[in-house]
Amino acid sequence: MRAFLSLFLPLLISSLHAEKIITNPNWVARNTPVVTVDSILLRDTVSRMYITLKQLPHTSLTIHDDWVVQDSIKRFSGKVRDIDGVDFDRIFQFDSDSTIHIEMDFPALPPSLTEVDIIGNQKSNEIRIIGLSLTEKRNKTSIYPQPNPIYRSATPAITFDTDTAILQGKFVGYHKRLNLPDGKIILDDLFSGKQTEINIPIAPDGSFSAKIPTRYPIQQKLIFGDRYIPFYIESTDTLYIETYLDELFAPYRYSGEIEQNCVHSTYRGKNARINYELREIRLKNISETEDWIKSLNTLSTQKYYTSEENKFKVKLEYVNSKYNQGEISDTSYHLSILNNYYNFIYHIFVYMNIIDENIINEYSIKNIDYISFADIFAMNDPLSTTSEYYLPFLMLLESWRAMTTPPNWEYSDFIKALEKRNMDLSNTEKETLKFVFGEIQTPPDNVERTIESFNKKSEKEQISMREEKLRALRKQTYETYFGPSTDFTCQLINTLSIIRLIHSLDRKLTETEIKEFTAPITDRRLLKVIDQTNFSYKPQSLQGH
Repeated sequence: MRAFLSLFLPLLISSLHAEKIITNPNWVARNTPVVTVDSILLRDTVSRMYITLKQLPHTSLTIHDDWVVQDSIKRFSGKVRDIDGVDFDRIFQFDSDSTIHIEMDFPALPPSLTEVDIIGNQKSNEIRIIGLSLTEKRNKTSIYPQPNPIYRSATPAITFDTDTAILQGKFVGYHKRLNLPDGKIILDDLFSGKQTEINIPIAPDGSFSAKIPTRYPIQQKLIFGDRYIPFYIESTDTLYIETYLDELFAPYRYSGEIEQNCVHSTYRGKNARINYELREIRLKNISETEDWIKSLNTLSTQKYYTSEENKFKVKLEYVNSKYNQGEISDTSYHLSILNNYYNFIYHIFVYMNIIDENIINEYSIKNIDYISFADIFAMNDPLSTTSEYYLPFLMLLESWRAMTTPPNWEYSDFIKALEKRNMDLSNTEKETLKFVFGEIQTPPDNVERTIESFNKKSEKEQISMREEKLRALRKQTYETYFGPSTDFTCQLINTLSIIRLIHSLDRKLTETEIKEFTAPITDRRLLKVIDQTNFSYKPQSLQGH
């Protein structure tokens, strides 16, 4: 009998503490591939999760003690009890193999549960795995759809007409319980200077759709949390993007690696091929932003310029080689030349603004040889508006003192400019102006009243005089540093100046003013934009009525 009991009792104890092991459990969604649950041990006293942590080599991570396991509606929730492999709330570092194995113990799970969510690091960089199965194994390999890009060769026409493009797509592996934000696009309007944030709601299945107001093709970024997806889209175009969250949220060292990690992203639509080609070209320079910032802060003027020029030429040679081998389309080639040119010139202007303003005088960007790579004159090319670096460059150019600060008036020149506009001045006004310009030292009587009266009756003439001087300054500066003032870019700068003037005056310009101010502009598309802006402008005092 004793022998029987000695055999029976272990079996009884074993049955009382029955355990179940799920290897490679399936999951519905997760917000990072850093954490993978390899297996789950279920007992009536504990649920233990065997986890692999995977990050970039020599980076660090902290696992906090706030991890919980819960069902989808939070009827059951259990806080982590213990951890093995690392310590809670202590920073640890990944070795060269990028992998650390840990175990987490949670309370026993109710037998009725078939899946759970695990959530941790809730104070910062929250980690979520949704729908972790207690019954199903994970497929070892994922099946990714193969891209089927459509070839398109012709470069797009630029009209600047207001239109709409549609961006659609899907985040594969999305689940609403991941608590991820909506997507967004930050859209800068070339002509108004306004920035618009387009909110892009994500449906429960991860799909999204958004209308994007456009005047010309754009290279933009779909921002999702702290990640982004670059894309190229044209007016009236519909572009579909599919991206896997596991790849999008993979750890990265350089910002360019965000896109590099998304190896299975697909594009569909008439411009799918262009998106693939531009992506391939971008991925040749994944550390470009970080390298540039380092150069900006460490190199002398000479070394900085030489470094930027060499990088520019190397990129052009690569693009030219791809094109000559028939590996990229005309549009991708054209856009890449423009992207590289404006990236280079933008970097020079940033250095000029914050480090050494003389770099633009010491090194002539006007004569840099890039035309040999293509019959493209960037500053005279309306497709420049499509370049992702064109608008940042224009903003620096518009604020450049050499473009915005004309010499002070001399009394004689001021009087001649007034006479040119058939402005008759009284002797009192002339004497007062002489005093204002420092021609005489003794102030006439009633200076303030005379100036106030003069400014009121000569308001339009003074605006005309100021704008004439600014146009002359822009023309001279542009021709000195860039090329002919008939270039598209110079005409665009004059166009933007007129649009800014309409807003600053808070009124429509007269026909006479429009005719005078648009004298240097011959591009009919730009003239049309000015006319439309002026015609539709509503003064602030009338808005809301």
